[in-house]
This record gives sequence, structure tokens and C-alpha cells, in this order.
Amino acid sequence: MESRFPFKDAPDPAAKQVMEQLMSDLWKDNRKFPIIEEDEHAMLGYLAPLSYNTDVARDFFAVARTAFHPKSVKPRNRELAVMALISVVDIPYMRYCHNRIGGRLGLTTQQCQDALAGKVPEGLSEEEEAAYSLGKALTALAGPLDDMTYQKFASKMEKSELVGIANIIGGYKWIALLGQVNGLDQRWVEEH
Repeated sequence: MESRFPFKDAPDPAAKQVMEQLMSDLWKDNRKFPIIEEDEHAMLGYLAPLSYNTDVARDFFAVARTAFHPKSVKPRNRELAVMALISVVDIPYMRYCHNRIGGRLGLTTQQCQDALAGKVPEGLSEEEEAAYSLGKALTALAGPLDDMTYQKFASKMEKSELVGIANIIGGYKWIALLGQVNGLDQRWVEEH
């Protein structure tokens, strides 16, 4: 599929360099997935449309660095919540990337497959199970979170962890939408 957002049409001539630097700063050279087309004419996934507004991209990544910090939400809880989102909002590039990230955080291949398929993985702590279920609930949320559901999650994790997961899901709902705007890229479909 030809990118809908090639660098040659980007409003900022430095879009490629800006996006590469932002991803490098976020992942600290620990990224295990591609971010740019092999021919380097466009970014991949949600990054492609985001590259068309580098001011927004800079601010988004500033928030992402804070939200990704272990003080905001525990890394495994974050990843399980994101995998729950991906199981609801099918974005093949995100599925591809997060399948690799989950393994890096100590999730087994089976746990990653189950999480990405919408099933609570076996062998998790009670808090991790709640993080996964909360991620799924927040992804589908179309109105206020009811008291019973809130209490179910608040009883299994600190309120700050619950808010951290809400921030992560909010950010990933945003980039999932950008991924959808970029269209379906068949090369990532085979990965699940």
C-alpha cells in the first residue's frame, strides 16, 4: 500500500528527522519494531499522519514520555492494557509492535497471543488481570464509568495506577485513530 502521508508532501520538510528523533527519545534505542518504510518515503502506522503536524507530534511525545514512565503506570500493566485495546480496535501495525514489546516485558508468547486475541492471559497477578480488563473496559467506554465497575478495578490497584492506565488508553485511542486514518497495510495483517 502506498502511504497516504509521504514525507514529500509533509508541511514540515524536517518531518522525517523530527519523527525519528521523537521515537528515539521515547524508546531510548530499545525499540524492537520498524517505524519507517524501507524506502524511507514515509513513517509507518500512526506515525505517518502524525508526521504531518510535527508540533502536535512533539507535544504528544512529551505526554507519552510521562505516561510511559514506571511512576505513572507499571510497565507490564501498561502493556497488558494496551494489548486489551488492540484486541478491541484492530490495528495490525500496533498488534505487530506490541506483540514484541510484551515479550520484552516478560510476557510469554501464549500470554501475548491471548491478550491480543481479547482473552485475559493465564499466569498474571490479580493486579495485572485487572489492568488488562480495565484496558478493555476503557477502550469500549462510551459514557461515564459506573461505580460498580470503578470499584472492581480500584479494589485491585492503586488509584494512581488506575489513572495511569486511563491515560495510556486515552493516548492509544488517539494513535489508533491515526492508524485507522492511515489505512490498512496488509504486511502487518499476517502477524496475528
